[in-house]
Amino acid sequence: MAILQTLGIASCLGGPLRTCGYAAEMLRDAFALQKPEQQGLQLQWHMLYPENNGSKDEKLSRLNQSISRFSQYWTEQNQVFLVIGGDHSCALGTWGGVLNGLQRPGKFGLIWLDAHMDAHTFATSPSGNIHGMPLAALLGKADKKLAAMYPGSDFIKPENLILIGVRSYENEEYDLLKQAKVEIIFAEQIDGLAQVLTKAIDKLSLSCQVIGISIDLDFIDPDDAPGVETPAQGGIKAEELLKALALINRHPKICGLEISEFNPEKDPENKTLHLMKKIIETFYGETL
Repeated sequence: MAILQTLGIASCLGGPLRTCGYAAEMLRDAFALQKPEQQGLQLQWHMLYPENNGSKDEKLSRLNQSISRFSQYWTEQNQVFLVIGGDHSCALGTWGGVLNGLQRPGKFGLIWLDAHMDAHTFATSPSGNIHGMPLAALLGKADKKLAAMYPGSDFIKPENLILIGVRSYENEEYDLLKQAKVEIIFAEQIDGLAQVLTKAIDKLSLSCQVIGISIDLDFIDPDDAPGVETPAQGGIKAEELLKALALINRHPKICGLEISEFNPEKDPENKTLHLMKKIIETFYGETL
């Protein structure tokens, strides 16, 4: 049985809601309910909780430092991992830590599946919520306040970042990504996610030794994943995402998978929670 190192981040400090911090605990409990004979995949959980003292920015900074220590260690040990947010500001720690753990951080690629661009800074964000800013920091385009929350010592090269599924954004963050020449595949451009995702991995594999995948659950059509913080109409059907992930099951270059932005208040029938579990099993489970 495969054992997957899993980091649960019980925080919603970077977003507008208070409930997305329950995602990791709820998912851990869902896996624990499985009978032993059903467990083709065993998650080794490590939980992180925000500290109580200090400002929100200080709490987030310390939390991302803690996240980065886990992902850095697993990267150094060449261990694949799973990260369950929280809001998407956890990406500052997850991928900043991976960059810290690589001998050649310039050879790291990231695929970002999201309805949004998440490339604001404090200077451009209409909400001031940090879950809309991680890519600006990961690209080294942060303002001073945002840069202080980023635990990485290196940045992702713009040519090694690919956004997939975008359908809701502001002009300021689009300008930042466009000026950096980051590849963006908008939702309306996708005619078969499997082909788009495998093509993205093949492209990054030419220049990258290690690849990460970050999934914001609002990437998925809200009919299939209603339990998200900031839903956007349209998107990829859950079945299409699962088929695409099955094709890259345990891809040798992929170091980790991050899933974020689950909101249980909008998921009364646990539809989104069960989908999260399927995503993990499809991507990391043993193939027949």
